[in-house]
Order: sequence, then C-alpha cells, then structure tokens
Amino acid sequence: MIKQYDAEQGIIKVYVRIISVSILLIVLGVLSYRHFNTLPNFVSQSLAIEHKRLLNILAMVRSQWLSKGRPNTLLLNWDTLASNMLDDNKGANALSGNNRNGTQSEIRLVGENGNRIRLSKQGWPLLESNDKTGCYRLWHQLLASRTDELTVTYNDKNQVCHYQSANFDSVSYQALSGRVIYFKGR
Repeated sequence: MIKQYDAEQGIIKVYVRIISVSILLIVLGVLSYRHFNTLPNFVSQSLAIEHKRLLNILAMVRSQWLSKGRPNTLLLNWDTLASNMLDDNKGANALSGNNRNGTQSEIRLVGENGNRIRLSKQGWPLLESNDKTGCYRLWHQLLASRTDELTVTYNDKNQVCHYQSANFDSVSYQALSGRVIYFKGR
C-alpha cells in the first residue's frame, strides 16, 4: 500500500510540474504577444515625435533668423551632434538616394561646413540641392537624427521633401513655404 501511495504521489508531482510549466509558458506567450504587438506603435510614434521636433526646430530657426536681421544663411549650433549622428548613421548615402546600402564616405558630414543652412526670403530653410540628396541633408541638418528607416522622395514641381516610414506614416516639408504636414499611415 505504501508503494502504491508513493507511486501516486510521484505521478501527482509530475502532473503538478507539467501544469506549472504549461501555465508559465502560457503567461510568457501572452506577455510576448503583447510586447511584440506594441512595437509597431513605437515606430509610428517615432515619426510623429520627429514631426513635432521638426516644427519646433523650424520655429527656432525662423526666430533666430528674425533676431539676427534676416540673413541669407544661418549657422546652426548643433553641428557636432549632427556630425556624430552621421558617423553613427551607418549606410546613410544621400548622394545615391539609397540610405541603406551606401558608404559613409559618399556623404558630407553636416558638421563639416559648420552646419550652415540657406534660408528663403520668408526665413524657412532651403534645400542645398533640389533633389533627394537635399532632402536627406536638410533632415540631418535640422533634426540630427537617423534616416535609416525612412524612404525619402522629392517632388521637384512643388519643392517638397517627403519622408515616409515603413508603416506609411509620413512627414512632408515644403521648402518654399516652410509648411510641414504629417500624415498618419495605417
């Protein structure tokens, strides 16, 4: 009788362990599902945050432009941050328009020329060149942030830079008017 009791206790212990491990796996599965479901939200919020930063920086640049007597160019003071960011921005290749596979030597660092930007007669930052390269450069000059996850296009007719993330959120900058538009993707 004692042997049967010991055998039953052993089986019960095995069942308890199996149930405990199953419950643990279910809890971990639910937690990981929730975690990985929130990652796309962080990506979409990232471009929304960059949009707000861009608006604030444009207001600051225009304020500096007004306070300095409306010069044609303006020296931005975060050149070392921008050049450090570009050193870290592996693959940013604005010259070929492909920022994922290029080499660092093909892009001029923002800090090289003291991060001086040209301004329109209304005080809005202008593109260095009216193409995709100018859009990349303007993003780096103003925001000093990465463009690895962005697809950049340029509309020559309207002089609009369009920055789009993988989830189809986008920010457009109209160089002539200084207008910034944020579009929510999916």
